[in-house]
Amino acid sequence: MTIVHTEGIFSHKVLVCKCPGLFPASISKPKTAFTFDVLDHFLIDALECKTSAMSFYQKLKRFTNNAFPERVPDRYRELMRVSQLWRDLKHRKWFGFGHDAGKDPGDGGLALFCPACPQPGLNLPADWKVQYDRQYVIDGNFTAQHMKMNKPELDVALSDGKGYIVSEGPYQNHLQQSLDTKERSTCSNHRAINAANINKSNLRSTGIGATACA
Repeated sequence: MTIVHTEGIFSHKVLVCKCPGLFPASISKPKTAFTFDVLDHFLIDALECKTSAMSFYQKLKRFTNNAFPERVPDRYRELMRVSQLWRDLKHRKWFGFGHDAGKDPGDGGLALFCPACPQPGLNLPADWKVQYDRQYVIDGNFTAQHMKMNKPELDVALSDGKGYIVSEGPYQNHLQQSLDTKERSTCSNHRAINAANINKSNLRSTGIGATACA
């Protein structure tokens, strides 16, 4: 079996057992396993150092054989799949769903609770609609692009709608009912507006927008 660890990629003979600290790359007859440590290292590297999965695995190959890294087994595809499963399992455990397989988080169940946000029934009086005016702030990122997939049916969501992004089904229904109107800027050559209005037929999404209470 190929073991991917923080210190490199190694091949070992293993017996079928409940080995602690190893995450198999497949469910039946796994031939590759990742240690919990290397998966945690990859999550931190991706978060703090903005390290891509390819660069991270290339680093592990260098740790294993710096002279001939091409001789190290290629488990990049397995790292991409396992790291997503690992991240989803960590999120479910942090929010109290890790030990109860029958309990579903529900919409927004894996999103952090914000005690500072005004929420009826929690930190607002009963007549809050009379005392306060509701205000929102809206922002967008026009560079967070997502290209169209050749086989979208292979894109399996692990936590659809359970975090900060809405579910795919209601979102697609909203797009079908909404009109795509191009906003005209009163500023001369406004870069953000110009970037949003560019026709990009090869992209599934051209950015991300968010609304929050002010």
